[in-house]
Amino acid sequence: MTASDGLLFDIGERSDPSHARYGEDSFAFMNRVDQPFWERIRDELERWFAEYPQPHAADLRARFRNSAPAQHFPAWWELYLHRLFNRLGFMVEVHPELPGRSARPDFRLVRGADNFLVEAATTFSGIVDPERHGTRENWIMAAIDEARNPDFFVGLRFDRVGRERPTVREITGPLERWLTSLDADEVIAAGAKVREQLHLEVRDWSLVLTAIPRSPAKRGKHGRLLGVGPGMTGPVNDVEMLRRTLERKRRVYGRPNEPIVVAVLLVSGFVDNEDIEQALFGSIAWQYSPQAPDSGRWVRRRNGFWVQGTRARGTRVSAVLTACVMAHNAASVWPRLWPNPWATRPLTASLPFPAAAPDQDGVMAYESASGTPAALLGVPEDWPGPEAPFAKH
Repeated sequence: MTASDGLLFDIGERSDPSHARYGEDSFAFMNRVDQPFWERIRDELERWFAEYPQPHAADLRARFRNSAPAQHFPAWWELYLHRLFNRLGFMVEVHPELPGRSARPDFRLVRGADNFLVEAATTFSGIVDPERHGTRENWIMAAIDEARNPDFFVGLRFDRVGRERPTVREITGPLERWLTSLDADEVIAAGAKVREQLHLEVRDWSLVLTAIPRSPAKRGKHGRLLGVGPGMTGPVNDVEMLRRTLERKRRVYGRPNEPIVVAVLLVSGFVDNEDIEQALFGSIAWQYSPQAPDSGRWVRRRNGFWVQGTRARGTRVSAVLTACVMAHNAASVWPRLWPNPWATRPLTASLPFPAAAPDQDGVMAYESASGTPAALLGVPEDWPGPEAPFAKH
């Protein structure tokens, strides 16, 4: 395949229909995978990119094709937002100038009497485990998947996470020899109480691999070997990361004479509406008296992006738009709008997104959207199907 300056993706024949490999970045996967599902995504994103203003297209393309998540995902988000608001009938100006400011927001949107600024941001968060390192662990998991055995999957646990990178053969060699020495039917007959495990010391790593027999009907095929990856436990920092993201954007553009919306792509799959509530309006805490511990109640602490103690803050931000949306689910997942009740310049434009705002009692009231975003984006309801993501083997 070869790259073309005018396209997001390479052109040429694709022949690898396999799932994303451990450690494979998002663009590399989408660029090489040979499946109808992902081909439709590539074709559709090329149409979106063709409408992106030329003076800014090269920069967006370079970031979209970057292997670093901190480059690729923000570029995807900007491409999606451009398409979304363009289809809503807005004239979308990329990186507009602001009086007296060198910094430029991502977009100015104009539709009739409506106009507002949009600043795109991305948060990366999730479970915090100081003893784990995703990039280095991906070295090991990717190497395990290079091993071949037609009768088993394997489960993996890290007893010690190392820093040195083993060669693939240092892992696949002993792993394949061990699995070849086992009989899948005998392992099944032994039952769950007798687990066949390989304790593998390689460089400064300590791995525990568990043999998981394939069912008889699924034996004889060489597929992905790692069946159960290592679990992760620890506190989740989504609220803190979202709050930090919003704080970084709060004063960048001064006090523009038009509303400003911070649109945040939530890359973490753990984020829910309650997390966003806490980031914007304050954390939830259990309040009780030591003299009467059973009479406590849940209260909202006033430590949010929009509320600090007894005063409103972040009033320059008229609304926050949040979504955990990627190319594969863009036709079915709406972004959610969170208007700021204390905004200096309220957002008055009519937008079809589901919204959330506190009612008169301070309880969050959630509105729903009608239908799905498919029609708005200009794709079929079952896009990028109808096939499953990995229908082709």
